[in-house]
Amino acid sequence: MNYAWEAALMADRMGIPREKVRYIPAGDGSPYTEIVQEDINGIPFGETGVGINPLYRFGMIFADICSLNHMEFEQGREMLFRAFLQYMVQLDLRQGMDRQEYAARFLLQDILQGMYGKDAAETVGLFEKNKLRGLLHMILGVYECGSCTELFRRAMRYLYPDSIVYESNDQAGQILVYVGVGETEEEAGKIRFLAAVFLPLACSVRLFWEHHFGVLDVDETMTVGHMVLF
Repeated sequence: MNYAWEAALMADRMGIPREKVRYIPAGDGSPYTEIVQEDINGIPFGETGVGINPLYRFGMIFADICSLNHMEFEQGREMLFRAFLQYMVQLDLRQGMDRQEYAARFLLQDILQGMYGKDAAETVGLFEKNKLRGLLHMILGVYECGSCTELFRRAMRYLYPDSIVYESNDQAGQILVYVGVGETEEEAGKIRFLAAVFLPLACSVRLFWEHHFGVLDVDETMTVGHMVLF
């Protein structure tokens, strides 16, 4: 781990809000790494914060603020340093973002602000952060080709790798979904969100959670005690 933005990404994986990460200038910074820590393979978050060598990449910005010749206004200089580092990290993480990525960010902002309804705003926070980005890009696909079963099937397989989505031959517009996980209110809410986003209004969804419905000539679905009659 060499750069400050890597600490921000690690905070994401650990469920720590980025704004809670406290960057502090290290007095014994290495010329080879930006993050200063005793164990180079350890987690950089300590009680005092993440130690940063401010001269590693940002020498022109921090040379005067962190100079040992300036001993006054220590608290103010530390607050200024932390604010600048938060901005620099966010700027780093935005490097290389394309138009599609910006559209996904704006879409998430709209959902969280309730523009797609209160239920959607509450439910989108239930998805794992490392899965949410891919899901947002799939939702953008609805704007390009409209609601369809294929997009719903792709989203289900992305979030629930064992899931299978069927279209009923007996009843038009009925979608049968084997989810492959246990039923909980949280999981049910997420699938309701997916159905509302990806499927046409005329479609109805029937869910099968841990057990698949029996299919003739498919032995894996005909195990007694592990199938649902349908």
